[in-house]
Amino acid sequence: MKIELYRTILCPRCLYVSRILKKIVASSPHLDLETIEVATNLTRIRQAGIRTVPAIKIGNDILTGFILTPQMIRRFIEQHL
Repeated sequence: MKIELYRTILCPRCLYVSRILKKIVASSPHLDLETIEVATNLTRIRQAGIRTVPAIKIGNDILTGFILTPQMIRRFIEQHL
């Protein structure tokens, strides 16, 4: 399953979510993580419907928020398995 992480390199919240996702993906070989840098992919960001970062997208569903906890991220992924 493909997971897209939309982030900026200077965002500490994005770095935190990125670390969480990397740990989850490392323990689940059926998951594939793609990291998209917002600053260099503006067209793709608009097409994906991303309005804020960090944002996790699976299929057409997006999880975003000021604080994304490991539990929230795992629950979002589990909903799509």
